[in-house]
Amino acid sequence: MDNIHIAAIFLRIADALEIQDANVFRVRAYRNAAQNITALSRQLKEIYAKDPSELDALAGIGKDLREKIIEMIKTGKLGYHDELMKKFPDGFLDMLDLSGLGPKKLKKLRDALGVKNVDDLEKACKKGKLESIEGMGARTQEKLLEAIKHFKKRAGRMLLPEADHYADEMISYLLESKSFKKAVKAGSLRRGKETIGDIDILAVCGDDKKAMERFVNYPEAETVIAHGATKSSIMLKDGPQIDLRIVDASCFGAALSYFTGSKQHNVEVRKIAKKMGYKVNEYGVFSVRTGKNAKPLAGKTEEDLYHKLKMEWIPPELREAQGEIKAAQDGTLPRNLIKIADIRGDLHTHTTASDGRDTLEDMVRAAKDRGYEYIAVTDHSQYVKIAGGMDEKRLLQHVKKIRKFSQKIKGIRILAGVEVDILDKGELDLADYALKELDIVIAAVHSFFTLDRDKQTARILRAMDNKYVNGLAHPSGRLITKRNEINVDFDKIFKKAAENNIFLEVNTHGDRIDLNDARCRRAQEFGARFAINTDAHAAAQFDLVKYGVVTARRGWVKKKNVINTYPVGKLVKALKR
Repeated sequence: MDNIHIAAIFLRIADALEIQDANVFRVRAYRNAAQNITALSRQLKEIYAKDPSELDALAGIGKDLREKIIEMIKTGKLGYHDELMKKFPDGFLDMLDLSGLGPKKLKKLRDALGVKNVDDLEKACKKGKLESIEGMGARTQEKLLEAIKHFKKRAGRMLLPEADHYADEMISYLLESKSFKKAVKAGSLRRGKETIGDIDILAVCGDDKKAMERFVNYPEAETVIAHGATKSSIMLKDGPQIDLRIVDASCFGAALSYFTGSKQHNVEVRKIAKKMGYKVNEYGVFSVRTGKNAKPLAGKTEEDLYHKLKMEWIPPELREAQGEIKAAQDGTLPRNLIKIADIRGDLHTHTTASDGRDTLEDMVRAAKDRGYEYIAVTDHSQYVKIAGGMDEKRLLQHVKKIRKFSQKIKGIRILAGVEVDILDKGELDLADYALKELDIVIAAVHSFFTLDRDKQTARILRAMDNKYVNGLAHPSGRLITKRNEINVDFDKIFKKAAENNIFLEVNTHGDRIDLNDARCRRAQEFGARFAINTDAHAAAQFDLVKYGVVTARRGWVKKKNVINTYPVGKLVKALKR
């Protein structure tokens, strides 16, 4: 069992205990342990395999939690968790994934209305039953109905980073066997979609039978759904379905293109082939005049397939039937799409000065170890009290600490900054006299998400007119699994960003991925620039930058329009208002 699942189990235990009115310190211990595990740069199972005593040195992990971690590593489950879950109806704790519904509110709904699952809650909201509960009312019902709609829309899908992790684990396992020559991701995961259903893996093998046996005997498999000679499917324990297809090396490119999709992209490719007297499938490009056993004209590689159809090779992230095929025919596909290797630093990070898990020193050294040229330290302003936000006095003290440490460490530039809240009328959470002392100021919406379109737009535009603001953090305010984007005129925001030299953030922290791909493409049309940031609250989260890059690529974003691809001197100039 990996860190993601161990942390998820501890969080679910904390939720269950809180609903049961358990000791607050016990609840907090599980939550803190989950946060610390999520922030680890190494897998717990690797730490345990090397030296079990190293678990004792992990922050927030006492003897009891250590034993539970070992049990999960050894058995893939936790008896205490399983017994605790039996005390709740199926689907009850899933309601905690609804935006705005925490353990305390959920307990109140259960006790007052007998709510057992999402469907029960939806019925209660539609009948106006929440209005009889103290602290709830019509507005709460309205918000919960919207959250339920969002929840059901996302049911059965997982976030891109989670799916990517499952796929990486599987591919690593497969390639340990000499039966596999090649194994790669396909489907919507290869295209970098923000949520994924099933995981598709394509392979070329030496011994197909042994290769397929290895796949269906994956240690984390719970059920073998199908076991065939060239295609098999398994369901993971507490995880997704994974499909493996084995293909010949001679048609690998055609198969990879076909199983990458998207469906509509493939439809358009086939239409073009038909006009040229060809047919295209997962086995290659064929002349329509040839017989059944004819050799393919192309298909060993994707490049061969596209070139045979008089097109440039199309990056998989662009294959959504949104103009990429015509661009590939005309030779107008975007040049120099952003790549992970282009990123020179992170412009949105948090430390223990607010709600980060790692110190300033640890965050900077981790960034330097990645080869970054710079890092911006942007802890929260005072409005976000739950995150330990800073007022002007604390902020300026923090800046002094950053400047002092910057003199000690060589080889990386530290930018002193802040993530400052945009208040309801558009004023900022900190006074200008403090903001002007900073190298970078990122404005963010963390409240008043339900303002109407005009008020929300005016609020953000006013904040963007502050001469010290350099960037707009997670501009839509959405959380993929919990919260829709705010109602705002994005065209006006993008236009203002271009006019005021304010970068728009592609934020990869948690389930944000915000801006998303479609918004990136639209913003670039206005001439806006971007920063791809992790919003890291721990050094291990720097790895999440790749999901911002893939999202920007899906939005056709070019390297030149991403300011944290600039060398440090050019970056500093770009941050000037």
